[in-house]
Amino acid sequence: MAGTPLLLRWSLVNLFLTAAAAGLTLFIWLAEKDVRTQLAKLRQREQAGCPEKRVIKSDVPTIVDPEAIAPPQDAPRSGYIGERGTDITPAMRLYLEALRGTDKVETLRLGAQDVLPSGAIHVVNLWATWCAPCKAEMPDFKAMFERHADWGDTVRFVPILVKDAAEPRSAYQSFADTMPPAPVKLADRGMNDPLVTSLSPADHIKLFRGNLPVTMVLDCNRRVRWAKFEQLLEADFVELEKVIEQFRRELADKGEHAWCSQPWPGNGRCEGREGTAAHHSLEDCGELKPVRRYTPDPASAPVVDCPAGQVRADDGRCVARGAGTGATGKPSKTGKTTMICGDGKCEPARGESKMTCCQDCPCGAPLMCKPAGNDSHSCQVGLK
Repeated sequence: MAGTPLLLRWSLVNLFLTAAAAGLTLFIWLAEKDVRTQLAKLRQREQAGCPEKRVIKSDVPTIVDPEAIAPPQDAPRSGYIGERGTDITPAMRLYLEALRGTDKVETLRLGAQDVLPSGAIHVVNLWATWCAPCKAEMPDFKAMFERHADWGDTVRFVPILVKDAAEPRSAYQSFADTMPPAPVKLADRGMNDPLVTSLSPADHIKLFRGNLPVTMVLDCNRRVRWAKFEQLLEADFVELEKVIEQFRRELADKGEHAWCSQPWPGNGRCEGREGTAAHHSLEDCGELKPVRRYTPDPASAPVVDCPAGQVRADDGRCVARGAGTGATGKPSKTGKTTMICGDGKCEPARGESKMTCCQDCPCGAPLMCKPAGNDSHSCQVGLK
C-alpha cells in the first residue's frame, strides 16, 4: 500500500506530459495550416497576375548636378540650432508687397536676391501692428544691431508684416523709430495668408504655429537654423547674438568642404547649370529669361548657308565663328552674338563647347560647371 501514492504521482506526471505533447502538436498543426494558407493565397495572386507591390516611400531630393543633392532637414524647435536647418522653398516662391524706401510699394519674390541676397545671414521677424509682444521686442532688435556695427551687410534684418490688413507704408512708418534698419521691408496681405500657410504645413516641419512674433535666422544656405515662436527676452537676445556669430564664422569659411560652399538647388546661389532652361532653379537664379532665336520668314527669300568659317547670328546675319561674348550668351557691343549659352542645348555649330559654354555642354566627371567670375563659367573640380 505504501507504493500507491508514488504510483499516483507518476500517473499525474505522465498525464501532464501527454497533455503538453498534445498541445504542442496542436500548435504545430495550426501554424503549419496558417503557412499553407498564406502560400495558397500567394500562389493565387501569382496565377492571377496581381500587380500588388509594396514600395518604401521616401522623399526624393531635387538634383541639378550629380553631386548637388540637398541635405535632409531638421525639425525646428523653439530656440533650436539645427545642424542642417529647415528648408523654406515654398515660401521663397511667394511674391510679397515690399518697401525699399518710404514712398513706393512694389512686389518682390521673397527668394529674390534683392530681398535675401546670397552671402549673408538673415534675421527674419514676423510681426503685426496689433501684436503687443512684437512691439515690445522691436527696440531690442534695434539695440542688438547697433551694438554690432561690424556685422555690416553680412547680417540683415528682414521684417515681414503678416496677418495684418494695415497699409505697409503707414505700418512701417509708425515703427520707424524702434525698428532696426532693414534694406527691404515686406508685407503679406494675400488672401488666406499664403506666407504663414507655407510655413505651417501639415507635417512636423512647422515655422509658424499660430502666434506672433516669430523670429527665424537663415544661414548662408538660406535654411532656418534657429527659431523662436514667442517674444524674445534678454536671455534670448544673448543666445541669438551667439548664433549669428556662429553662422558668420561658417560664412567666412572658404575651405573646400565648407558648409557655405556646398552646391545644391535652393541654397540661394546660382551654381552649375541651375541658370539653364533644362536645370533651372527659380529660388537660386530667379526668373528664367526667354532666349530669342533667329527664325527665317518663310515668305521672304530663302536663307542660304553662311560662307565657310561663318555662322548665322541671332539677328540673321552671317558673322565670323566665335564672335560675341562667349559663355555669357549676352550680346556684344557689335550685336554679333553667336552662342546662346544657358538654353540647355549644346550647339557646336554656334561655337559652344565645354570650354566656351559648360552650362550647356557637360564638363564630364569629375568636373562640374561652376561660376568663374566676371559673369562666366568654367569646368572645375566639384565638391564631394
